Parts: sequence; C-alpha cells; structure tokens
Amino acid sequence: MESQLEERSTFWRTTGLVLIGLFIGYIIGRFELTSINFENKNINENLKQNTNTAQKQNQQIKTNKVVISEDDDPVLGSKDAPVTIIDFSDYQCPFCKKFYSNIFHELEADYIDSGKVKYVFRDFPLSIHSKAQYAHYAAECGKEQNKYWEIHNILFEKQSEWTESENLIETLTSYAEEIGLDKINFKECLSSEKYRDEVKKDKEDGLSYGIKGTPTLVINGKMIRGISSYDQLKKLIEKEL
Repeated sequence: MESQLEERSTFWRTTGLVLIGLFIGYIIGRFELTSINFENKNINENLKQNTNTAQKQNQQIKTNKVVISEDDDPVLGSKDAPVTIIDFSDYQCPFCKKFYSNIFHELEADYIDSGKVKYVFRDFPLSIHSKAQYAHYAAECGKEQNKYWEIHNILFEKQSEWTESENLIETLTSYAEEIGLDKINFKECLSSEKYRDEVKKDKEDGLSYGIKGTPTLVINGKMIRGISSYDQLKKLIEKEL
C-alpha cells in the first residue's frame, strides 16, 4: 500500500515538474518573441526615419539652387551648352591646383570641347594666400592680350615656383614672355594693379553667394564643394544632361 502511494506521489511530482517546465518555457518563449517584435519595430522605425531624412536631403539638393552671374569672366565651351559650370578658384590654392591637374583636362576633353559644358572661371583669391592677388591680376593682364587661358594654365602648372618667388612681378612677367605676350605691356599692366577692381568684384560676388573656400563649383545653379575626383564631377554633370 505504501509502495503504491509512493509511486503515485512520484508520478504527480514528476508530472508537476514537467508542467511547470512547460509553463516556464512558454513564458520565456513569449518574452523572446515579444523582444524580437519590439526590436523589429525599432529597426523598421529607424529605417523609415533614415529614408525620410534621405528624401528630405535629396529634396534640398534638388531645390537649393542659386542664381549666379557669369559676369564678364573668361569662358570655355559653347554658350548654348546644356550645363554651365562656374568655378570660383584661387591660383595659389593647392586644392585648386589638384582640380586643374587631376580633373580639369578630362573635363575639357570630354565635355567642354564637345559642347556639353560651358566653363566659367571666376576669381576668388583667399586672404590667407599672400601672392594669389597678383596671380589673378596676371591672368587678367593675359586676357587683355587674348592669352587668358595660356597664363591661367601656366599659373597652376608652376604654382610651386611663383609662390616661392622673391620677385613675384618679374617671375610672372617671365611667364608672360614665355607664352608670347608683350612683356612691357604685361609688366606695366601687372605693376599698376590695373585689374584690382575686377578681381575684387569677383571675390565680393562669391562672398555674397555664400562661397567661403576654393575650389567651389556651381553646376547649373547648384553649389558643390569638395570635388575630389573626375568620376565624382562626371556623375554630377551626367545628372544635369
């Protein structure tokens, strides 16, 4: 009799432990499922917020256009080109030299010469560059003798040379002579700072548009800073085309 009672007691204890184990497992499972659903909900909400933020940023890029005058500054390319790039640049700026060396020539070959891009160069000598002002005067003096782009190119190509020159006017005049300019007229133009107001106007225009550094490109009214590769610029141009 006692043996039967003990067997029954053991059976019910075992059964009770099993039921308790199943109940605890159920509770844990429900808790984990709830946690997963909660995490998924948070992930979905974050994705939605990120998507909304990206859409807002894209809308700002699309609508944040500025109307910038080309003034009477030097132009390369067709006047009817579908894309206009206005480049606010500084001849003494190392980043502007990189743009010239690594990007400009490909831009010229692929888009300017083919009539797809009109390129406008505007003066923006930074105050931190003590010799930039005269380099911009030199370019304007070159323009006076129909050799603007020739002097423009040599100023970037020999940037490391003239920025270290102890006699800047003589060095810049030697470049003018090198590309076939009238040396006497060029030197007189440069020494007199004849184009001080022209360069100053470009700089003031740039500041009024919110330009702070160089190079800053304005592509069909969209201000772009920090172009670091030709592929990056190419994508922006293709979007406009």
